[in-house]
Amino acid sequence: MKKHAVHLNRIAATCKGNPLKASPIGILKEFFNYATYAEHANAFDAFCRAALEEKYCWRRGSPANLLHYSQQLELLIEATYLLYIKPQQSGKQSPVTTRQKEDNFLKAFFSQVSIMKWKRWLQAFTHAALSGSSVADEMEAIKLYQFITGIKQLLSITALILNKSSKGINLVTIT
Repeated sequence: MKKHAVHLNRIAATCKGNPLKASPIGILKEFFNYATYAEHANAFDAFCRAALEEKYCWRRGSPANLLHYSQQLELLIEATYLLYIKPQQSGKQSPVTTRQKEDNFLKAFFSQVSIMKWKRWLQAFTHAALSGSSVADEMEAIKLYQFITGIKQLLSITALILNKSSKGINLVTIT
């Protein structure tokens, strides 16, 4: 198996098979069919607040809901990683300037911080959100900021990518 597949364990577990053959656009469609961009942005804010508090404060259902949301974020990271390593699979061609902007974002997202580091940071946030400790005790402030802003931007850019690949069907509401 190729070296990239090692980092795609959530896709392998969810899609049952070679993760490099998974459809990143299909994964994004499922992610945004579950909730709109605005709902995901709100859920991510709640996820971050729960991770930053020094006590358990997840208010969106049971701890299993938090774990499920964390797994969905991991799928999002992995699907966009597939778009990064195989940009031609991203669907219908968009105008060059917009497509370049999306490709440049993904390139910066994964070249500045590896997929493994994104996933470690997600794991640190998940662990802190489920426990009575704050992720701020585990990570430097700059890394906290980088994770939070990076995932917020990733949510936004993937919503745009999905909108463009859906052949005119507006599946995602961006506010």
